[in-house]
Parts: sequence; C-alpha cells; structure tokens
Amino acid sequence: MGIYDREYYREDGIRLQPDWNGKSAISYLLILNIAFYIANVLFSQSEVFTSANQGIVNNALKLTAGDAGRPWLWWHTLSYAFAHDATDVWHLVFNMVGLYFLGRSVEDRYGKWEFLRIYLIAAITCGILWLLKAVAWSLPEKSSLLGASGAVICIEMLFVLNFPRQTVVLFVFPVPAWVLGVFLVLFNLMFRPSTGIAVDVHLIGILFAVAYFFLRWNFEFLQDLSGAFRRFKRRWMGPKLKVHQESDGGLEMDESEADRILAKIHEKGKDSLTGREKRFMEKYSRKVRERKQEPF
Repeated sequence: MGIYDREYYREDGIRLQPDWNGKSAISYLLILNIAFYIANVLFSQSEVFTSANQGIVNNALKLTAGDAGRPWLWWHTLSYAFAHDATDVWHLVFNMVGLYFLGRSVEDRYGKWEFLRIYLIAAITCGILWLLKAVAWSLPEKSSLLGASGAVICIEMLFVLNFPRQTVVLFVFPVPAWVLGVFLVLFNLMFRPSTGIAVDVHLIGILFAVAYFFLRWNFEFLQDLSGAFRRFKRRWMGPKLKVHQESDGGLEMDESEADRILAKIHEKGKDSLTGREKRFMEKYSRKVRERKQEPF
C-alpha cells in the first residue's frame, strides 16, 4: 500500500479548523518565534527600531552579508528565521498565521519530526543561498535577512501540492488551494527587491517545496546520524569486546522492537525506516528462521 493510499493521507482528513496541540512541531515554532519577538521588544525598550537597528535580540540573530567572511557566524543561516522585523509586527503575524492554519495538515501528512526537519532545512537552505547571492552580487556587508518567510512559504506550498483542491480563503475569497499556489508564485515574481520584501528567499522556499514533493525527498535518515557516528568510531577505533549470552528476556526485547518497527512500516511505509531499523529487522528475521530450523 503506497503512502498516499492510506486513509489518513486523503484530503478529507485535513485540518483547517482552529485548534491547539502543545505537542506539535508547529506549537514549538509558534512559541519560539513569538518569544524571540517579545524578548527583542523587552530588551530593547530604550532603542528606536529601524531597518538597520532591529534591537538587541534581532541584531544577534539576523543574517548579514558580512557573515559570509565570518565562519563563526554561519549559525545565522538558521537563527535569522526566528527574528522578525521589529518595525512591523505584521511580519510576524502573517508568517505565524500562515504556518498555523496551513502547516497543521502538512504536519499531519509527514509527521511531527519530518515536518520539523523540512521547516528547519528549508530555512537553512534559504539562508545559505541568500548569503551566496550577497557575495555574488557584492551586497553591502550590513545588508541583512531576518524572518521565517522562506520556511513558512515552503510549508504553504507543500499544503498546496498535497491538497490542491482544498478550499482556502485568499483575502476574502474562497478558492482552491492551487489558486493560492499560483498567487504565491506570481506575487513573488512580480515584486522587485527594492520593495523590501525578500522575494528571492520566498522563491527559494517555493522551489524547495516543489523539489521535496516531486522528488519524494525524506529526511528521516538524519535520525540515524548518531548510529552512523558510532559505526564510524568502531571502524577506526576498533570494536569493544563484549560477551553476549542470549536469554529469553533478550528475545522478548527483540520481539518488542520488531513489533514496533512493523507498526511503523504499516503506518508510514517501508521507506520510513532508518538504517538501524532495517539492519535490526534483517538480523531479527535471520534469528527467527534459525529458531524454526532448530531440532526439538
């Protein structure tokens, strides 16, 4: 059964009605973005916000063209996405509203942690490509980027691509989601950089969503990075000698883990398994076959 054939992946299961789930990835993102905005206002009360001076917190988080030559500041390629324009609260409001209403169905489709990986990797991709553009175009060192728009528009486009016929409200008009997608593309193609809107970052976010959807990307392999590091360490530093005696308790633990992985396959498909889980199932299958062949 393919991933898009499952009942909970069909369009009649999407959620557009307001609700709140404090355990969802979107809840975390909303809290972080709003908290950074409030902190910036509170810690910068004596300052006058301008496009150049965004306040103590925003100035620490924003990405600038000058960061290209400062490797110790490359973490700004992510942090900028949690800082919003201090001179215009609507910058924060529009991003968070779009994330809240359209993002929840996307999170339902891909799962909490994959959704979070998509969001963060899209933000980093937008930040890196903007920085490369700043170098290529020789932008002034103080030119800056801040805001979650690139990551949010990526999530919005994933909603459009997954639920093209779902009705959404564009301004005050109910339209199919695909119309919203066309509007987002045309809007950003028509605007010029001189407007102050980061249309280049928006377009990068849209292209990232298109690539993720049509190339069927999946970032779950990132969950197995710790396991990959341990294997690398064993390979170059040598394995530790262990004496292992199999017991019924160990077999029960294997069966419990196998049940968990089989449930994951049933829910998300075989492609959702990490490298460690695939190796475990291969080893477990061999054990089961060997036990069946043992004489009584």
